[in-house]
Amino acid sequence: MSYATFAPCPHCNAPLAFLEGASGGTMTPACPRCHEVVAVERATLLMADHSRPRVQAKAAPSGGAPRG
Repeated sequence: MSYATFAPCPHCNAPLAFLEGASGGTMTPACPRCHEVVAVERATLLMADHSRPRVQAKAAPSGGAPRG
């Protein structure tokens, strides 16, 4: 049976889906974004997680009139 876990990449913080027990899984999966090997305990297939919108940093307020 396969299990899915959602967590960020420990290197680049990209949202990932960890699919444990899926065919094609390895003990040394690489992050699809930074290509670094992610440590896992079971054979895992890593996929980028696009199921949820990513939190965007809010732009700083302009602060009024320009200086100069």
